[in-house]
Amino acid sequence: MKALTNIINKNTMLLLGVMVVLSGCGGGASTERSETGNEGNTNQEQAGLPAYTGPDPQTEEQRLFKIYFYDVYRATDSCGACHTNSGNGTGAFADSDNLISAYNVAVNYINRANPSSSEFVTKVATGHGGCTGLEALCTADMTRAINGWLGNIGSETTEIQLTAPNDHDITVTKQLPVTGSSDYSSVVTAFSNTVYPELIAYSCDGCHNSDAATPQQPYFASSDLNEAYDAARSKIDIEDGVQDRALADALSRFVVRLRSEAHNCGGDCTTNATDMLAAIKAFEDLVPAPNAIPDNWVTSKALILERDGILASGGGRIDTGSIAKWDFSEGSGTIAGDSSDVQPRMNLNLVGNVAWVGGNGIQILEGGKAQATTASSKKLADNIKLTGAYSIEAWVAPANVTQEGPARIISYSSGTEERNFTLGQTLYNYDFLHRSTTTTENGEAALSTADDDERLQATLQHVVITFDPTNGRQIYVNGNHTGDDDPVSGGALTGWDDGFVFILGNEASNNRQWEGIIRFVAIYDRPLTQEEIDTNFEAGVGEKYYLLFNVTEQVDIDDGYNSYIVFETSIFDSYSYLFNQPFLYRIGGPDAEESQASYTNIPVEGMRIGVNGKEPGVGQAYSKLDTALDSSLYGDTGQILSPIGTIIASENGSNSDEFFLTFEQIGAFSDVRVEATVSPVLPTASDQEPDIGLRNFAEISASMSVITGVPVTNANVAATFNTVKQQLPTSSAVETFVSAQQMAVAQMAIEYCSELVDNTGLRNGFFPGFVSNFDLGVSTAFDTSTERDGVIDPIFDNVVGANMGSQPDEAAMKAELDDLIQILAARHSGDPASQTQNIVKATCAAALGSAAILVQ
Repeated sequence: MKALTNIINKNTMLLLGVMVVLSGCGGGASTERSETGNEGNTNQEQAGLPAYTGPDPQTEEQRLFKIYFYDVYRATDSCGACHTNSGNGTGAFADSDNLISAYNVAVNYINRANPSSSEFVTKVATGHGGCTGLEALCTADMTRAINGWLGNIGSETTEIQLTAPNDHDITVTKQLPVTGSSDYSSVVTAFSNTVYPELIAYSCDGCHNSDAATPQQPYFASSDLNEAYDAARSKIDIEDGVQDRALADALSRFVVRLRSEAHNCGGDCTTNATDMLAAIKAFEDLVPAPNAIPDNWVTSKALILERDGILASGGGRIDTGSIAKWDFSEGSGTIAGDSSDVQPRMNLNLVGNVAWVGGNGIQILEGGKAQATTASSKKLADNIKLTGAYSIEAWVAPANVTQEGPARIISYSSGTEERNFTLGQTLYNYDFLHRSTTTTENGEAALSTADDDERLQATLQHVVITFDPTNGRQIYVNGNHTGDDDPVSGGALTGWDDGFVFILGNEASNNRQWEGIIRFVAIYDRPLTQEEIDTNFEAGVGEKYYLLFNVTEQVDIDDGYNSYIVFETSIFDSYSYLFNQPFLYRIGGPDAEESQASYTNIPVEGMRIGVNGKEPGVGQAYSKLDTALDSSLYGDTGQILSPIGTIIASENGSNSDEFFLTFEQIGAFSDVRVEATVSPVLPTASDQEPDIGLRNFAEISASMSVITGVPVTNANVAATFNTVKQQLPTSSAVETFVSAQQMAVAQMAIEYCSELVDNTGLRNGFFPGFVSNFDLGVSTAFDTSTERDGVIDPIFDNVVGANMGSQPDEAAMKAELDDLIQILAARHSGDPASQTQNIVKATCAAALGSAAILVQ
């Protein structure tokens, strides 16, 4: 009991203390508007674009080529500086005299099945054409341009054509093991003796370390070797060692960063890059050789997602009227590019604690935000004021349901006092503030979702807010209108200020932090309709591919058609892939008959997904599949084999992980698997329950009321209790405890202690030895241990008590509380008496929210 209590106390006190002090510091004056914002943006505007006087497009594709590609890259400050008939670049695809001849050259450098692997894209990925240091942004822009050219974006009727992939036999090569693998520990040790010392030698730990003064992910230079190795895996191309690549050909990101980007190399970049490559080769020598594929396995052909997958572009999204859009497809770097066609580009600088997440997105943590410049943000006011209406569409995943302020998810404002619009979070609610002739300059009264509906959840959600003068403000969550009525009439947007700045994750004044993941944002100069919102919700978010696994030999239908089992596959997050709804699809080969042959009862059983020459032990949702292929069930979109999806762990990244399928039976081929038998769980000798339990929700509130003297009927306490009641423990069984319950207990402790300290009579009775100190500044009020004991002793006596059979250790708990007070006092040295009271609240809440109250 004592050990458990001390652990919970220790882990909770500092957290609760900081939470209370921060909540006590709410509000804050608006900062002055920045006229420059973050000027690090690189907006690729069409400067130096020569007038075009050549022939008109002759086909629809040539028209799209001109709009999306040619008129962007023929500018003299872009590809048009070299790639012309008179330039020194290879291929005149940017010549301004004739778009048709330029088109005929450009088509030789694109990959229609997978635009992201086009030669144009791989070229800018090396820093070509002024993209050094901006490779991710340039790569994303070039990919979007090619997708637009090929008609893969902005079309509700886009259809994905499934074509035969460049599949291959399964290759068994060395792989860097992941956590839980048998070779994991030995490979981490090898990393620590080869690559890791080089990272430390180049002072990478000054930034890429969670303990750094300004930490930057990924933490591949962490003092924790496991954390460092896990973060470094995706930066090491093991083939650099296996194929003994020369320095100029090495693909490991650590080498490229030194060799081509001169990052932190101290002026001798080539030598440092050579040393890093040698370290990677030495590391590869220590990585164990892989096991061969068992001869008895029945397998499909193999595919790599980004190389062999067919990009599921378009997907039916409706983007008409979008004036700014971010899909976060860059995946790295310090800029998230605006992919709309409306100039200027509102590229976002990633400031502070912002990390890229797999599957397209950014994670905003404490101290982080993504911000445009004031100049580029101006296009929002310019365009929206012309129409008098707008929409904001976003895919967001809030980090938790305890953020308030409201915390700013998306804001176009100058601080906490003035804004054009804001999408915010208050606990379980979305808030929509905007300036019009019927609201204040701060966008109030806000339209918020109803408390009881708890629309906002800490999971990925599609959120759309719209405004037009007739219907006012509307909120939609996951395609559904929330039914909340705008408290004011529509009004007009004539008062919008074009000098505000657009920000994700915070306010311009940096005091309304929001934390969570953002995967997509778009701003429209019109209100989206319910049908359009439904369409975009169904289209989903993130980059998706179709993987076509060739099973022609196994299925053996002799009609000249190739048979594939197809998955819609996406990068689910930074650590995994989503494989969804497999189906059979058949594609005609060169000897295909006029129509497919009839077939029936071709068994498909026990299907598993293989990765890098092995079958993962988890995520095998199709291992119990038992179905049959039947031509009568084959329609325009093939034959569905399973309606479910599954998650498969990422190992080396989407451009390296090799996938294949295995089967217990498919057609005439079989590989019977015998599942391991599991011994039944025997009953224990005793059914005795633990000696300790939890207070339930009512007991927690009642206990806090008795201790502090604040009645449970207090308005603020009652409101907080009703908000978090469902999050508090409902059972006394200690085995049911989860961390979310501790957060609810914390909220209750904060509220009770705030009411206690704010009531002069109650606090004087509770803290008799500290009465006069409540009116002193922080530096004086907590200057000596005697003064701090005036807070700590009554808290311990009232919260814990004395002479009980089992209780927290008095000396240890008081020492923790004293440390907390000194930490907070040091942070707020010189602050006035109001902050003294906040520190007392924090100390009270740290004890009241600890195991001393929760455990019984």
